[in-house]
Amino acid sequence: MKPIFLELRHLKTLLALKQTGSVSLAAKRVYLTQSALSHQIKLLEEQYGLPLFERKTMPLHFTPAGERLIKLAHDVLPKVIEAERDLSRVKQGEAGELRIAVECHTCFDWLMPAMDSFRTHWPLVELDIVSGFHTDTVGLLLSHRADWAIVSEIEPTDGIIYKPLFSYEMVGLCAKDHLLAQKEIWQAEDFADQTWITYPVPDDMLDLLRKVLRPAGINPTRRTSELTIAIIQLVASKRGIAALPFWAVKPYLDRGYVVARQITEQRLHSNLYCAYREIDAESAFIDDFYDTVKSQSFSTLPGLSVLE
Repeated sequence: MKPIFLELRHLKTLLALKQTGSVSLAAKRVYLTQSALSHQIKLLEEQYGLPLFERKTMPLHFTPAGERLIKLAHDVLPKVIEAERDLSRVKQGEAGELRIAVECHTCFDWLMPAMDSFRTHWPLVELDIVSGFHTDTVGLLLSHRADWAIVSEIEPTDGIIYKPLFSYEMVGLCAKDHLLAQKEIWQAEDFADQTWITYPVPDDMLDLLRKVLRPAGINPTRRTSELTIAIIQLVASKRGIAALPFWAVKPYLDRGYVVARQITEQRLHSNLYCAYREIDAESAFIDDFYDTVKSQSFSTLPGLSVLE
């Protein structure tokens, strides 16, 4: 058998397996088919004559041999990434400006740590957040008032590139002694006679309305609030119910302020993408900011799914 040399792609695959705990999710993370990933691991196992993880466990359980390679991946890959960043700085220069626009109220919870991490790699790139909540972030890109945007839908636009960030679950929230707390899964009709507390955004940005309520012909009474904590307080006081990202409300769930329930049997999922101008596609620091945001999100936010 032709010897198989350990490569960076193998370490990236193993790290993806470790982080996702699933062959199918890891394959999406490293842009391989599930069969191609399995074949890659099989060749490594044959090369070393050792299994790297136990099959049919969820999440995957790595053997001592697998854990040793995972440790190697943690040691080596950050150094490779740092070296590649240094080369990009040499090629393109270290200075620049990156103005970020967001269209979601909860984005700042996970965006700020990513920005802090990015600053350590690109200290001469001026980071800024375009102030205010924006419903047309792509318009800000086209008018050069922003350089990088977070959006929930892809709207094909000349000169704009979209890249996936992640998918996440929206959960229903109510007070612990609310009648709906007795139901494990909420349906559209459960919202009919309730006050629905939302952020003050246009209807087409409310996934619960677009995907669940409107198709069922339901449009409940609404109340709005700018702040997540204010929505949580209103829900806890039985002033209404809400639907928010699981990762955004998990700290409040852990403290027992409110309870979360699944929305429909299929679960309600929302997506986030980044967008930037096509003319900036070769910018090393814009490309690295995307990688940093995505990496930070999957390592710190609970319950995310890979978005293709």
